[in-house]
Amino acid sequence: MNKIALEADRRSETGKGPARRLRAAGRIPAVFYGSKTEPIHLSLDLREFRKSMDQAGANVLFDLKIKEAGKGATRTAILKERQIKPTDGAIVHLDFVEIFKDVAIEVTVPLEFVGKSKGIDKGGLLEIAARQVLVSCLPGDIPATIQVDVSQVDLGHTLHVGDIALPRGVELRQDPALAVATVVTPSGIEAPAPPEEAAEVQGEQAPAKGAGTES
Repeated sequence: MNKIALEADRRSETGKGPARRLRAAGRIPAVFYGSKTEPIHLSLDLREFRKSMDQAGANVLFDLKIKEAGKGATRTAILKERQIKPTDGAIVHLDFVEIFKDVAIEVTVPLEFVGKSKGIDKGGLLEIAARQVLVSCLPGDIPATIQVDVSQVDLGHTLHVGDIALPRGVELRQDPALAVATVVTPSGIEAPAPPEEAAEVQGEQAPAKGAGTES
């Protein structure tokens, strides 16, 4: 898990006007809060924040050095929300949540798909239904990504969230029945029958030649 030190100034003014002035000056309005902490309004240097995120990737932990009246206190946090302006992609506001090393938190982790599905060799196409998963773990155990092996997914079969092998100390926090990936059958290709149907077909074989019939 990546951890980055970032300086933040405490601000007293809130609202749309002061926020616009901050952004015009190259800073981002933000708020820091937690279960044991009253909300603290902050501002961060936009360029430094972008540089940190480019280096860190997903689910980075921040050591926020909050400065006020010449003094500073460092608090550890995770970025909970990043508000983006849809027209130009500009960062509008940041929400940081305080974390503690011995308290588990819920985070969304990107999925990394590895392997070649055996259904692809039969003419199937791999369709990805989810690219991230919600998990719970201690801050120090947050994985950058979770690998999903799709090599055993056959034609017409689906891999579910509950099938993913999670790293040690990481627990699933969403419905295990949700689909993650499926090898779909293109038009003109017949999907193999499920095992139980195949067994029924084998049990209904035609009588052997010469066998008697009921009158």
